[in-house]
Amino acid sequence: MSDTDIAKFATEGNRELHILFGSQSGNSEGLAEKWEKGAPRYGLNPTVHDMDGFDIKSMSGMSRVMIVCSTWGEGEMPDNAEELYEIAVEAGKILTNTNFSVCALGDTGYDLFCQSGKDWDKTLEAMGGSRIHDRVDCDVDFEDPAEQWMNGAMSKLACVDNEGKFQADLVDDMVAYASGAEIETETKELPQENAGTTAYQAMETASLFFHKPNKWLKRVKEAVNDETLPTTGIEKAKDMFKELRKLTLKALPQGKDYIALVDNDKCIGCTQCVYYCNFASIDMISWDLNARTSQFESKKALILDDTCVGCTLCAFACPVEAITMESKV
Repeated sequence: MSDTDIAKFATEGNRELHILFGSQSGNSEGLAEKWEKGAPRYGLNPTVHDMDGFDIKSMSGMSRVMIVCSTWGEGEMPDNAEELYEIAVEAGKILTNTNFSVCALGDTGYDLFCQSGKDWDKTLEAMGGSRIHDRVDCDVDFEDPAEQWMNGAMSKLACVDNEGKFQADLVDDMVAYASGAEIETETKELPQENAGTTAYQAMETASLFFHKPNKWLKRVKEAVNDETLPTTGIEKAKDMFKELRKLTLKALPQGKDYIALVDNDKCIGCTQCVYYCNFASIDMISWDLNARTSQFESKKALILDDTCVGCTLCAFACPVEAITMESKV
């Protein structure tokens, strides 16, 4: 672990991240949009760029670049990336301060598997860029390898400082910061008019947790006496929690001081919280504060305040920190 204040490092100075996609069927674009939503966990300010119309010269002023590109036909660039790639090949060494990584999508049924992504990887290096994380070549079932690549690439790109230098010794701290394992905020005095907060009221209460709570992890470790419990990454923990979540509930505070609340602006409708809730206290509905519907549309999570026990499982499971534990009194 580094002596650097990782929270300060992640929130001050230039934190721009640029995500370029080359897409024929929409898969690359979908991944770029997904990563855009995940980048703020690392303190990054993301911008997604369609390769069509992108100015390659502008990349010289970018210190953090992610590329996701599919391969079309027999090793060809997708339509929206073809012109840009031709310009990039002739651009010369214009990248003196750019850290990059490439995610290539393809199909092993073709001889030139992931060729477009491979070409971008080689060309960005020839342009003077620094490969901060190895390229991944994804087959048609691309979701899992692309997610693993994103976690690795983004955690490293988040450790690029204001001068564009990669601070490798900060990676472990950055991973912990992104998971929220070591970040807590102090509660503030709750105004009298907000007493008795429910899921239907405005979220102007005191937050118990800012990121996924370190206190929750500590309670889990105490409950199961397992020092190997992962402290970062919901994917690493998922299989373990399938068996352990009921056991851990015995060690968690229930129904006393806190209730889970959802930030509509952050919720992406992924249903992770529904999966982890042991008390059927979360619905996925079309969100309307004036009229709650019974139709499940996987849009936003709604906490049912009459059955929520305040166990914090959903707050830990949420991948985008959309759920906080709020004081009831």
